[in-house]
Amino acid sequence: MMDAMEMIRDERQGLPSASGMQRLFLCPGSWNAERKCPIDEESEDAAMGTILHAHMEQGTMPEDPEDAEAVAWCREMEKALCEKHLGMKENWTDVQTVREVRLFERDRLFSGKPDMVAVWDRKALVVDYKFGRIPVSPAECNLQLSALAVLVMDGHEAYHADEVFVCILQPYASRKEPAVCRYTRESVEQARAFFRACIEQAQDEHAPLKPSEKACRYCRAQSSCPAVKLALVQVTSGDLTAAWEEWSPEKRREAYDLAKLAKKWAASVESKVKADLRAEVEIPGLVLAPGKKAFTVTDAAAAFQILNGLFPDDITAQAFTACCKVGITDLDKLVHSVRKAADAGAKVAESKDWLRKTLAGCAEVKVSDGSVKEVEGGAA
Repeated sequence: MMDAMEMIRDERQGLPSASGMQRLFLCPGSWNAERKCPIDEESEDAAMGTILHAHMEQGTMPEDPEDAEAVAWCREMEKALCEKHLGMKENWTDVQTVREVRLFERDRLFSGKPDMVAVWDRKALVVDYKFGRIPVSPAECNLQLSALAVLVMDGHEAYHADEVFVCILQPYASRKEPAVCRYTRESVEQARAFFRACIEQAQDEHAPLKPSEKACRYCRAQSSCPAVKLALVQVTSGDLTAAWEEWSPEKRREAYDLAKLAKKWAASVESKVKADLRAEVEIPGLVLAPGKKAFTVTDAAAAFQILNGLFPDDITAQAFTACCKVGITDLDKLVHSVRKAADAGAKVAESKDWLRKTLAGCAEVKVSDGSVKEVEGGAA
């Protein structure tokens, strides 16, 4: 549990957060389980999301052209949504806009930090940014957005809103106009009652653990959760080939979800083992092998000049380039920067498409095996 100092550092003040409502609903026991776990280090993807959120908050632009386009699209879509749902036309500068301010539910049930709240004519628009590439639940069934609607409506003295519109902008998953859900005071009270019941169940010391891929995706307790271990034992026991023929489609989907959960659990275990071995903690039969050395030429032009100078007749430009592999990501950025300089309206996707068509005669396209993709409404 949190000690007094942790409570001071925790801006949520020990309360559930809107961002964790989906997990709390799916697995009530995760609330108490997570509170016993230390804070994990931020992943690279999460760190990049934090940086892009900061750009949105501060009105700055990232250097990477693809990231810059994502931020620009979010800003354009914000304005379009304000015009559409708040009824605002030419008074954008008069709109009350608040970014990244934590709000608390009036009875202190939970808190949340909307990425952006715009208020005009007693209506509020709440926007949440998701900079990952995996689509999230749509607005009409997204519990985080529902919780944020409650919080914004509670702040009526500051926001003066009788209606709250909520949506998610996820530029790397879709550039279509997002679905928007509307909340009135009546629907906010219904949502509040729902969250109250969820939180009361979660805060019970006997709250049930209900592991699933979605519930465990961002849960800090997944690597130590007894319910996860039991679920994995159940799905891995026996002859999979024989059992598969007997399982219903729903049971096969359950096994698939648990298999994804098992991968994450295994990755977490391996990470902890490596950390132990680096700290010289002895684990029977395991040692940390030294990392492999990789020699990489970072300046191809300089390398060619050196080798061509030593062997001018043998290491020609054609022979040297035959040894090189073009980094398509870096080439995409180079080509886009050139096209952007010539045409300020050039888009990253257009530059990528242009490059592939232009180099079609001296390149190849390889297609990997298809991957399993989840579709809406297909969960067991």
